[in-house]
Amino acid sequence: MDIISQYLLIFVLAAVPWIELLIVIPAGLGMGLNPFPVALLAFAGNAIPVFFIVYGYNLWLNYRAVRRSNSTKIAPAPTKRRQRAVAIWNKYGLPGLALLGPLLTGIHLATIIALTFKPSRKALLWWMNMSLAAWTVGTTIVAFYGIEAIKLLIS
Repeated sequence: MDIISQYLLIFVLAAVPWIELLIVIPAGLGMGLNPFPVALLAFAGNAIPVFFIVYGYNLWLNYRAVRRSNSTKIAPAPTKRRQRAVAIWNKYGLPGLALLGPLLTGIHLATIIALTFKPSRKALLWWMNMSLAAWTVGTTIVAFYGIEAIKLLIS
């Protein structure tokens, strides 16, 4: 596999939910790729779908509203799970969800969860991208030095 294909693979896999940058960055560095392009492509691969999710959410809500208007079903009452989610949101808010999202659920699902609480798009995109940037830098540093330490132990 040529080098361009490897970097393209990093970008594409970073965009896949639940694979994301926590797996892609160590894998890319383990393949011997340069840390800076790996980090940059993993960040971009994670960030681009977040923009599509945030701006596509209203289209999806409008589609659901049209479908529901054709139906006679009554909306269900809030569940205990929903009540717990609201309590967590009230305690930690958007920053907590954004910073913990890549580790707990993946950034894409964290974005969808945040959208259900109706934050401003600007704040949501800012927090999600800052979280991705922090996780990208941290994961790259830990993976790079971890791989270097393993190389030292082996040689």
